[in-house]
Amino acid sequence: MAAALVALFVPVIVLANVGLPFSAAGIKEVSGGVGILDLEPAATAEGVGRALAAYGQEGRERYLVLLASLDVLLPLLLALTCAALLGVTLGRVRALRWTPLTPLVGLAADYAENGVLAVLLTGYPSVPAGPAGLLSTLTAVKTTAIAVELALVGAGLLYAALTRPARRRAGAVP
Repeated sequence: MAAALVALFVPVIVLANVGLPFSAAGIKEVSGGVGILDLEPAATAEGVGRALAAYGQEGRERYLVLLASLDVLLPLLLALTCAALLGVTLGRVRALRWTPLTPLVGLAADYAENGVLAVLLTGYPSVPAGPAGLLSTLTAVKTTAIAVELALVGAGLLYAALTRPARRRAGAVP
């Protein structure tokens, strides 16, 4: 299952970063080099307003398409892939059975961030301080949660590699 998810995940990452009009690169192209707010967060309402202005109408429309397509699929595939890998590695350790649930934190924060972004993109030129301030917090939570889940996946893969010989000797691994 994890291999199938990885096989789906790689093309989505490529699509998100190549020159599709609604990719991060496509938005940066029409905005004069301003990156997307979920990868380059602005800490203030003024910073968010400057980014939204730089996108122009075309960039804001592209961003909405990105949020409704790749940014729905990519976080879900990342969460599923990490959960599957954690389930077959650290999730087999009694004290660590909870680890396959950790990707849900990053997924929830990412989707909440996308919702706030959609509000800001559709509400422009109004940039309320509340959602703009919440955006940087959600981005920080998302980024931290994803870093933790990727670190756990790395630890799980290392654990699996180190314990495989012992399980093989015990007859548990073919």
